[in-house]
Amino acid sequence: MVGTEPRRRAAGRGPRGLLALVLHAHLPYVRHPEQAHFLEEQWLFEALLDCYLPLLQVLRAAARGPGGARLRLTLSLSPTLLSQWADPLLQGRFLEDLERRLRLCAAETGRGGPGKRRLARRYHRRLLRLRAFYLEVLGGDLIAPWRDLQAQGRIELMTTTATHGYLPLLRSRESAVRAQLRVGREAFLALTGLSPAGLWLPECGYYAGLEREILAAGYRYSLVEAHGLQQGRPRPAWDVYAPVSCAGLALFGRDPFSAREVWSREQGYPGHPCYREYHRDLGFEAEPGRLADFLPPGVAAAPTGLKYYRITGRGIPKVLYDPKAAAAQAIRDAARFLARRQRLSARFPSGPRPPLILAPYDAELFGHWWHEGPLFLAALLRELAAAPDLEMTTPGAYLARYGTAGECAVAASSWGERGYNQTWLRPETGWVQVQLHQAAGIYETLVAEQGHGRGGPHAGRWLRQAARSLLLAQSSDWTFHLGRGGGSAYAQSRLNAQLARFHFLAEALRRGRHPDAQLAALEWMDALFPSLDPAHFGPVHHPPADSRGEA
Repeated sequence: MVGTEPRRRAAGRGPRGLLALVLHAHLPYVRHPEQAHFLEEQWLFEALLDCYLPLLQVLRAAARGPGGARLRLTLSLSPTLLSQWADPLLQGRFLEDLERRLRLCAAETGRGGPGKRRLARRYHRRLLRLRAFYLEVLGGDLIAPWRDLQAQGRIELMTTTATHGYLPLLRSRESAVRAQLRVGREAFLALTGLSPAGLWLPECGYYAGLEREILAAGYRYSLVEAHGLQQGRPRPAWDVYAPVSCAGLALFGRDPFSAREVWSREQGYPGHPCYREYHRDLGFEAEPGRLADFLPPGVAAAPTGLKYYRITGRGIPKVLYDPKAAAAQAIRDAARFLARRQRLSARFPSGPRPPLILAPYDAELFGHWWHEGPLFLAALLRELAAAPDLEMTTPGAYLARYGTAGECAVAASSWGERGYNQTWLRPETGWVQVQLHQAAGIYETLVAEQGHGRGGPHAGRWLRQAARSLLLAQSSDWTFHLGRGGGSAYAQSRLNAQLARFHFLAEALRRGRHPDAQLAALEWMDALFPSLDPAHFGPVHHPPADSRGEA
């Protein structure tokens, strides 16, 4: 159980304030070996080039810099993202995609006016540097460098559930929640060799009682949205600026001001007119046939990463992107972000427990959605390394040093629209929750039957593959995209495919018919969680209440 009494530093006065930057790195499992060039696999490739490789460069440089000893950052790596990083098929396809991008950039250096040609040359040089970093510095290994940074004490790694299932809507079958938590933890351990203390709740989705399952899965702490603490009982004396103990689980609350400064469409830093416009991409503006080498067969338009314009402002024509002006703005915004965190921490009285400002974000914001995000982070880390009154920390380090600040029954919450379940439970997605509930019930029954010896000696592989399909269908990414344009059609197809695969496998198990060729094909398609334990999906049996009426 996490301690509740603050502990003083061994010597000297503690910092005036603490800042915990937490980045959540996640992508849904998108892998299509049945096609040589599949459009949605570019989600992974774009994320690597725009976010994860640049972020790794920023952190390695900061760790080697003059203030490297003060670097502390928390990174959540999802099991599905790690599985794709470690997949030889996707590793090879990433390099193929990178070569196509290089050819496109090279071709663009001879097109358009001087400003566009100059930007195309810049993109080409950037891709060459990233290729060299990936192949020559990292040796094509995308997992070991993060593990090394943790071993150096520079970052703290945590993880999330198996396929990023939104737990408040899976709770109608408690076995689904338990399996998401435990399969995710075991997959992270298998892929990294590390046993994480922290859990990133998908979409920060929390409900009362979830802490019991999180603790049982082996985690010590997690993060929730601000109103989860602010509406808790009793209301925490420190608001969101210290973690609370919820039945033994430490829960940290997100600082709403840090969130607003980065995420707000109107006030957030990424909306500054100097920054690169995400939505104006060559892939949607080039004449037919010009991108034939880059796009998969039959695809007429898709993002290429070649973006020539800055945000500019509303109601006026877009202006060409100026990288130097954008970089200068990123440095100014980093200084502004730090100054506001310093002013916030100064509002608290001095004492043995400094305020903790928890600032969690989706990692892909930094680089993919906000092109200058890695520059902002690099500048912020330099500023923090020299800041005398604000110290970087991680949730795990904070707990070891100060413990939690009292007990609290945390309220149901998420960081989705309006703060609860609406983002994932809409008219377009209601059918999904019914299907997932029914499938989880079917799987519970199958696991129980196999436990009684039914199914024969070959049933284990079928059970594991059915579990993979069920987990993949539970991903919150699909219900997020349904009915929202861009990724809606693909989300629908993935949901339909995984549910169909699950019911095919379940029916084969029920009938005792095990056509090995079909099973091998599905294992080839969805090749993750090789050591998955179907027992995690069995019916949940809670212990009886004790004499005080407590479980």
